[in-house]
Amino acid sequence: MRQCDYLKFINYPIIQDSEMFKVNTDTAILGMFLDEMKNKTVLDIGTNNGALLLYALYHQAGHLVGIDIQKEALKLAEENLSNYTKDYELHHVYVQDLKLDPVDVIICNPPFFENGNERDNDFYKTAMYEKTLPLADMFASFRRYLKDNGEVYTLYPAERFPEFYAACVKYKMKIMKIRFVHDKKRPYAQRFVAKLKIGKMTKMRVLAPIMVEKGYFEIM
Repeated sequence: MRQCDYLKFINYPIIQDSEMFKVNTDTAILGMFLDEMKNKTVLDIGTNNGALLLYALYHQAGHLVGIDIQKEALKLAEENLSNYTKDYELHHVYVQDLKLDPVDVIICNPPFFENGNERDNDFYKTAMYEKTLPLADMFASFRRYLKDNGEVYTLYPAERFPEFYAACVKYKMKIMKIRFVHDKKRPYAQRFVAKLKIGKMTKMRVLAPIMVEKGYFEIM
């Protein structure tokens, strides 16, 4: 069932489908973690309904590129983006097969749940479980499609930070800044959002944490 919702903090209307993966707190946290990207070309890997590209547009992005392996999701992205800009392109393709010149910015809210206990809904399986985009493939895509001075914004489970850090080292990417995301009802961080660039890992800025309560959070 289709419905109109609003993106947190920027209040852009967005069409969603209740049978498909919908915008959630992770989406809003990553979207508001973005820096200004005036006139930059932005690639969103796994764009779904285009929500993160709308956040990029809010942050003054120029040309928008979205890719996804679900045609139905891209139809929603087309509808949502066309309400705000004509400067976009959408591709139904696995990122491993994408043919694209390097871009200024890459955004990726990846499928990061490990295999097992998968839902019956195929849309959720594709959007949530990492077999569609393993961590190594994600980092290989960052290096392949990012300009030398470009930026990556992504989100990952906090408990898997050691894997993420190891991938940064392997693919010669450095963490420029990072925020850990906490649910007030849980003792440990649940997620982190990170900004990456190409280069040797040296020092990184660990920003104040984001505290989430019942889907609401405050940006420090």
